[in-house]
Amino acid sequence: MRRALHAGAWLLAAALATGCAAPTRSPPPGPVMTTAQVREWLDLLHVPSPVRMSATARAGEIEYRLALRPARAYAWPATGEQRVRVDGDAVVVNICATCGDEAAPDAATLARYLAPNAYVQSDDRRIRAFARRSVRGSTPDARMHTLAEAVRAHMTGPISFTAYGDAITALEQRSGDCTEYALLLAASGRAVGIPTRVVYGIAYASRFTGRPHVFAPHVWVQAWNGTRWVSADAGLGTFGAGHIALAVGDGTPTQSRAVNEVIRDLEVLSATGVVRTPAGG
Repeated sequence: MRRALHAGAWLLAAALATGCAAPTRSPPPGPVMTTAQVREWLDLLHVPSPVRMSATARAGEIEYRLALRPARAYAWPATGEQRVRVDGDAVVVNICATCGDEAAPDAATLARYLAPNAYVQSDDRRIRAFARRSVRGSTPDARMHTLAEAVRAHMTGPISFTAYGDAITALEQRSGDCTEYALLLAASGRAVGIPTRVVYGIAYASRFTGRPHVFAPHVWVQAWNGTRWVSADAGLGTFGAGHIALAVGDGTPTQSRAVNEVIRDLEVLSATGVVRTPAGG
């Protein structure tokens, strides 16, 4: 069922890209929203979970049944970790480390996700220096893991939901929310030659909202390791089956503008752990 927004929240909704941050550096029209008002609005974007999900469950495979109310068509993204099947007015989504069957990207797509842009400034000397001194490992997966840890350690400032800060702003101010963590991580990956894309979705029991047993808006990163896209989450520390992707983009706010409408109208109808029998077992 659609979660209602009061008039003041609609102003903020028009300005926010995800539940984490606003899509532009300009304030919304009218009075500036306070942090408390932003949090009030974010509360309206929490999606109740039908079950409590332990860390152990989220480390495995979970099958979700999702629906939008009112029902409508939506381009649910399939990734290397997320398999999607439409079933009437609902969609069945399986999530685990290897659940997805996304096709490999072409050269143009990889070039897009390796190029800098206005929010992911991977060519900036400050970003490049941060990435070079932080990265370790011989494989893209290992290198992204160390970069995610470095971003998480670097972001020591307060959590703030009032702007969609770019990667340089995150690096210099060391504060923000999941969006800034993701943009700095995406920029750092590109700075060392790893194509990265930014994922907008929801995550179970996000530390950025402080609410248990709900799904909250969240942003994280996927990196191309030469074979598949693999998630890295500097904000929450780890990726798991509690992450549901709703849109994928290059880090600019354009790709995220429809996500709020989806989250506001989203219902998680069921969430079931999946245990698969090994082949030959």
